[in-house]
Order: sequence, then structure tokens, then C-alpha cells
Amino acid sequence: MNHADLHNLEEIMDVFKQYGDTFPHIRKDKIETMIEFDNVIWEEKVLITYNHYKRKQKLGLIEQDDNGVYIKVPYEAQEGDCILHQIAAKNQGDGSSKRIFERFVEYNKGRDIVLSVRSDNDRAIQFYKKNGFIKVSDIEWGKTNQVKGEVYLLEQKPLYRYKENSFV
Repeated sequence: MNHADLHNLEEIMDVFKQYGDTFPHIRKDKIETMIEFDNVIWEEKVLITYNHYKRKQKLGLIEQDDNGVYIKVPYEAQEGDCILHQIAAKNQGDGSSKRIFERFVEYNKGRDIVLSVRSDNDRAIQFYKKNGFIKVSDIEWGKTNQVKGEVYLLEQKPLYRYKENSFV
């Protein structure tokens, strides 16, 4: 994966500005810090911002098949799992996002990948579902919880660990 450097900052910010309605909260200084910590991928005019959990984090419930019966099992991200913050492409629809995203998943092999997305961002939700993500919970942002969202998970570890953890 090609990580961004500070020479890419203006071009990356232009992509965020292109989708200002989706990313109104993005600040240049925050992206600059993420670049300095190697948490921004920049390939084929596609950007991905991410981080790895430094400690366990409870995120919601996932459905698990227990011999033909679906039950809700608590999901807890583990230290080292990946949280994907943003993905955006200068040229939507040309296949570049899918290619870079597939490489990003491979880059994080062995780590679950978690992300949150606004509930009204249908295009992104469909992209994540097509790429194997499952919804694990709802989320709200803003001072009065006015922005509704959903949390999605791409499991890259055996599901049995959740079953074991749910009975502890």
C-alpha cells in the first residue's frame, strides 16, 4: 500500500472538498497528522484514512448462526483491529476504489475492519455490503444526536471467538 506523504496533502484535501456534503467535518490539520502517522493511503487518486485500535472496544451485536438459529452475540474489536475512517475517490465509478479497497483489506489480513457510515449514504453502504461487511449496530453523532449512522464489520478472524466471549 502506498501511504500518503505531506506532498499529497493538497490533492487529498481537494478530494474531500469534492465530497463536502459527505465529509463536512474534515480538517486539514487532522489529515496532516494522520499522514505523519502513516494512517492515510493514497493510490490511484483514492484515499483511505484508518487507524488500528490501541485497546478493546465494544461496538455492538452481530448475528451468529447457532445450528440454524440466529442469535445476537456481542462484538468487541480487539487491540490491533482496523477502523476505517474514510474512503473517497477523485473519480467515482472507474473501479479504482474497489481495487484499492481490496488491497487495503489484504493489507489488514488477520484484522477485523470496522467502520461507521451515515445512514443516508446509500452508495457507501451498498459498497461495503458488496465487499462483505455486516451491520453490527446503529450510531448517532452531533450534540443532539441529529446525524444517524450505522456501524459495519468485515470479519477476518474466526467467528467462534465471539461465541466463546459471549459466555464468559
